[in-house]
Amino acid sequence: MPPRLRVYRKLLSAFIFVAIYMVSRTPYNAKLGHSTTNTSSQTSFSHNKVYSTIQHRAESSLESVRVSFKLHTIDDVPVPDKFLSVDTFVCQKRSDLPPSFAPTQDGRLFDFTTTVSTDLKLIFMGDSLGHQFSQGFDAAVLEEGHESRRNVMLKYQIKRKIFDCLTISAPTRGGGVSAFWRFTKLLQRGKGRKSMACSAIETGWGQNFALRLLDYQYSDDSAPNSANIVSGFDAAILRIPHGWMKAEEITRERLVEAINFCNEVLGVRTVVITTIAINNNAMKTGEWDEVTKTNVMIQNIQDNWKQPNDGEDGVEWVLLQQFSSFTLELIKANAEYIGYDVSNNDYLFDQLVGNLNWPQAIPMVCANKPRDNLVTECHRNKISPDGIHWCVETIGPRYTASVACLLGCIYNGRTPERTTDGLASLRRCEHDCNEQFMTLKRVDEEWIGNGRTIFSESKPVV
Repeated sequence: MPPRLRVYRKLLSAFIFVAIYMVSRTPYNAKLGHSTTNTSSQTSFSHNKVYSTIQHRAESSLESVRVSFKLHTIDDVPVPDKFLSVDTFVCQKRSDLPPSFAPTQDGRLFDFTTTVSTDLKLIFMGDSLGHQFSQGFDAAVLEEGHESRRNVMLKYQIKRKIFDCLTISAPTRGGGVSAFWRFTKLLQRGKGRKSMACSAIETGWGQNFALRLLDYQYSDDSAPNSANIVSGFDAAILRIPHGWMKAEEITRERLVEAINFCNEVLGVRTVVITTIAINNNAMKTGEWDEVTKTNVMIQNIQDNWKQPNDGEDGVEWVLLQQFSSFTLELIKANAEYIGYDVSNNDYLFDQLVGNLNWPQAIPMVCANKPRDNLVTECHRNKISPDGIHWCVETIGPRYTASVACLLGCIYNGRTPERTTDGLASLRRCEHDCNEQFMTLKRVDEEWIGNGRTIFSESKPVV
């Protein structure tokens, strides 16, 4: 059966059948934000010159590489803000980051940008946080002069703020597709409707959203008169809309259903889950403890994911982007710089006082420790514009590189084998990608600004 018809049949069945998928429960003993797999293997990164243990390839011999990226100086490639549609999320004219974040002889933390090349069909799914990082990714994957290939299908506007509900960019650099689907509740089979409007708060999901993405036609660069149809997606990058959803709503069953639904509706075989970061979703210790438990549950779901049998539909691979631990490191470093005691987590919940639409933690949004916590005394930083969202100009290049890197663990070279060793090599690759881009680990200067193509690959355990 053609892929598009198979997805349509799945889509139709989603309106008829309601099922809950369960995975087995096993203890989780590792610290949140770190892989539980401890294996030895070759390092997972590749480009044409970094370390002696990394495979070297010329640009012309990357046939087995389906997703790669390059890192650039900001002078050569600007920060990824050209598609940011919500004016108050823009962070350019703000106080500098702490001096400890500046480039050193050991490399750079944030003073670089990323471009991506891929033939994969990717979809970002989630709320306004997923929205803003998908906009940053689109800036990285669409070549300069091809901005018109980004099509905003559905959007809504609140005063000057324009929020995308449905976007698609095609073809991207490399011939792929990058899309975004906004939702504020995880997709559920029983909540589907034939048609839904684009709005700030939805009560379900619309078949019209899915079909507009699947039916989208675009021309290939090598054959401009041809018409390609999206039909289905290879991978979804899933932002769990915690904040819109309470912690108790994000159950194991709900998450597993949402993961499987990515395949049933969109044909996705790989799901990358972004772990839930702290923002105004947790403004006291007990609330953050609940978020931490949810992240542990996400890790447990990944650890126990049951792959479909050969020849069957279903999500085959679940990867984690360790965004929570990364942003915690970032906030902690800023808190220490502006004068907080970081020996415990109390600094995470110290809030601004004044005329605000929602609570904002000082170490997340301020470049100083304001007098009496007054919002008028806060010098806004380049980490978060508002205590919910993140500065894509600062964090976006690392986020985008991490997504490309994680996807390479599946799609570059040989697909990981469904064996203990194959899964160990995948987890090692996943760990390496998170370790490099979802921590405050510096990026070697040799990786930046030299035109080098970087890609990840799951290598056999040795």
